[in-house]
Amino acid sequence: MLVRDMIKVAMFLTIVGLISTSREVVSSALIPLIILAVPHFAKVRVCKVSRSYVEFVGDLMDIKISLKFVGFGIVKIEHVIPDSLEIVEGSNVSSFFILGWRNVELRYKVEIKKAGLYRLKDLKIDVRNPLNTWRNIRTLDLDFEFEVKPKVRRVIRIRTERTKAKSPIPDIDVSKIGSPGTEFREIRDYNYEPMKFINWKATARTGSLKVNVYEVEGKKTVWFFVDANVYMERVLDFLITLTASLSYYFAQRGHKIGMYIVGLRELLYPDVGFKQFGRILESLSRIECGEEGLNSALELCKPYLLTYKPYVILITRIEYSKPIDFRLKLAKMGLKGLILNIKKEFGSEVSRGVIEVVRRGIRRKVMSVDVDADKDVSLALARLIG
Repeated sequence: MLVRDMIKVAMFLTIVGLISTSREVVSSALIPLIILAVPHFAKVRVCKVSRSYVEFVGDLMDIKISLKFVGFGIVKIEHVIPDSLEIVEGSNVSSFFILGWRNVELRYKVEIKKAGLYRLKDLKIDVRNPLNTWRNIRTLDLDFEFEVKPKVRRVIRIRTERTKAKSPIPDIDVSKIGSPGTEFREIRDYNYEPMKFINWKATARTGSLKVNVYEVEGKKTVWFFVDANVYMERVLDFLITLTASLSYYFAQRGHKIGMYIVGLRELLYPDVGFKQFGRILESLSRIECGEEGLNSALELCKPYLLTYKPYVILITRIEYSKPIDFRLKLAKMGLKGLILNIKKEFGSEVSRGVIEVVRRGIRRKVMSVDVDADKDVSLALARLIG
């Protein structure tokens, strides 16, 4: 708008000068054009990009970006960050005037609200001339990325809740199908075992895949079905922290842990140790909401469930997933389990009624336990395991 008005002024003065044959008036028409032609530019060099170390959700991170500008004009810079980073100190935006050269430092502190891989590469630079008649906007690519893991609550630190009731998660027994030992037991048909157990001589002799079976040792496998369908979006952070904390609890006690993320169709084969716990954290860090039925997820995992005979833990919201058929199919496989129902401020009597009907159907077959997403995960863990 300002550019248009100044051009109109220049044209008006030029016409008046020609009509009145006044050189002075014609010369004055050049003034707004000269103003419009005032150059503006800024060259920028990234001197240093640094941040403090973070590992888990809830950590605070200091971000510091040092820049050197050369040029003339009004400059605005913005380091673009997602909504899952909450600024608690400083600012990711700065404005200033340069004439010649200037060193600039952008420094602020954020709290990380969500797990995942962060790529904060975009630094927007907006340069204008002093009269704001021309501007140039571009984006600078920074080398800036990091990964944040879900927060893990260790059960040993949260035994603060006394209760007379028995823990919903029992001490799981020794595995019937667990870590193979060294004592040979038999040769049988292949059934989803690791390739290293295939007996190639017996396979060649019989014409079908055969595997060596050894006496097993260790504790029973635990299998998590983590419901990440779209209706879990409001409780996704709570879901991730609860799953990570329970996984840590079982990994610490030497159980094999398997996991299937319902909605993303992501399968993590059962394994033991803290390397497996690290894989679980990595999968949970990338979790997003999708769409998949519980029954189809169960069918996909059925061969592994029949092989490992695990203790199954389903984490869901039962008023949406309605897992009665899921539990009936588990019972037909001879598997035991627990359904953890995440509650989140149910808004109507209708939804409460649906939950109660589903819960009654489940209780005839398996225990279901409510965990409140509006409270700290530590309270849920204390109730489940404490």
